[in-house]
Amino acid sequence: MRQPSESSVNATIWDSTTFYRTPNLKNNPLKRPRSCQNKECQKVDRISNLPDPIIQHILSFLPADDAIKTCILSKRWDTIWTLVPNLIFRRECSCSQEAENFAVFVDKALMHYRSPKVKKFLVEFEFTECFKAQVDSWVDFAVRLKVEELCLEFHREIADDPDYYYLPNFLYNNIPAEKLSLRFCALSPNKLKQVSWMSLKVLSISYSWLSNEMIKNICLGCSLLEYLKLNQCCGFDQINTNFSSSLKDLVVDGSWGPEDKFGDFVITIKGPNILSLTLAGYMHRANYMLLDVSSLVEANIGYRMKSCSHGCRSNWYSAHRSVLHDLLEKLQHVEKLTIGTWCLQILSISEVKGLSSPTSACKYLTLNKKINKWDLPGIASLLQSSPNLQKLTINLMPSNNFEFELDRSFYKYYSFDGEEYWSLYNQRIFKCLVLHLKSVEIFGFDTSCSSLKLVVDQWVQFLLKNAKVLENMIIHAQRDDVNRTWMSVEAQELMELLELTQAFLSYPRASPNAKVMLESCFK
Repeated sequence: MRQPSESSVNATIWDSTTFYRTPNLKNNPLKRPRSCQNKECQKVDRISNLPDPIIQHILSFLPADDAIKTCILSKRWDTIWTLVPNLIFRRECSCSQEAENFAVFVDKALMHYRSPKVKKFLVEFEFTECFKAQVDSWVDFAVRLKVEELCLEFHREIADDPDYYYLPNFLYNNIPAEKLSLRFCALSPNKLKQVSWMSLKVLSISYSWLSNEMIKNICLGCSLLEYLKLNQCCGFDQINTNFSSSLKDLVVDGSWGPEDKFGDFVITIKGPNILSLTLAGYMHRANYMLLDVSSLVEANIGYRMKSCSHGCRSNWYSAHRSVLHDLLEKLQHVEKLTIGTWCLQILSISEVKGLSSPTSACKYLTLNKKINKWDLPGIASLLQSSPNLQKLTINLMPSNNFEFELDRSFYKYYSFDGEEYWSLYNQRIFKCLVLHLKSVEIFGFDTSCSSLKLVVDQWVQFLLKNAKVLENMIIHAQRDDVNRTWMSVEAQELMELLELTQAFLSYPRASPNAKVMLESCFK
């Protein structure tokens, strides 16, 4: 693209949407006020005194339209943005005209860009077929400037909209990018047979159709690939990473199964070289099955599945429990295990019904759930099945709408009191508490939630009373109560911290070396 002369850009303001010239600064909100034009104010302008490369690095964290706005600050700032290492073009378009204006803006921005190399190039807007030629030219521009990270992350208002962005043919060749992120992009099965992404180390594909053969060809064509993420993709029932010895980190964030195979569609994963596996997101009419993950060190089981809309929910639970049980059996050897909301609920139901979890060699266990009394059986089950556990981390994340639904009769039949439940478990021997558990860390403890305070209090008491080699327990407290007045915030927080600290310190401890620390991060 033609590069403008410096004189044609100097002393010019560019509107961030259309790049039209603005003749004066009178109504510009970024114009330096008169009171700051004296020598005193100029002395404290430390940002302008920074070297250009540092300013460009700072601007690289901004969206392109914000970075471009800085050209009005002074003559020196006229062209600084044209050399920023990152180009981030992101726009939410509520109508076709806004999308057209955005495309014009990107075209003109690239015309004035002067850096010989771009580190990151991101485009995100609502793509339609009419922008295909323009987006192709943007991608070609980024590839010619030896882009290191290329992100084509389109979005659509209508899920069934057929307007996917089809990757241009030249993008299947040996592009220089080490990171590639694609969303609502269509990949050609034929082109993937000859794909050559020899520099690519990180690949993320979202909302795309992929066959088993396409995934295989991606692995074959990316000899350096280390990280692969498939987010809400469909069309495959097998992920075989045998064809990539370099791939170490696999993330499957949701998937779709065929409508005619509701609950019977199974996605098999075979990755003998993978070190880290994440199964997350919402599974639509599909289940997971692990065939060979013998090298795994870390696993995150945070996926969720839809409860049945018809039939007996207890039968539906049995099917889900069977899938989760099989997964945990295949993950018995991992050292680091993370369990999410939905899976912890299934474990709790199993424990209440007298069904244990598979024994695990896990040493580091993380639970992502805003726990309540119904989660206590699941936690107890994991402690019982993890005799070598050394560190327990609990992220008290907000509850969501993807919890497992059961008939009310279940809660009535299995109703129990949390405090009474733990008193019964005080008579039970947990090997990890006796021999190995040394560290416990709790994040997101909202002290404004009374029910959560009660559960955490009972949980802390139980651990302190039974963990015989415990060394550290760190609790990160916060308060999300928006109804507080600013005048009472500081005193209220101090009082709460003092009361909680006194309570936690007063509980009996099985370990003479146990230290309890309460850290505040009040909002």
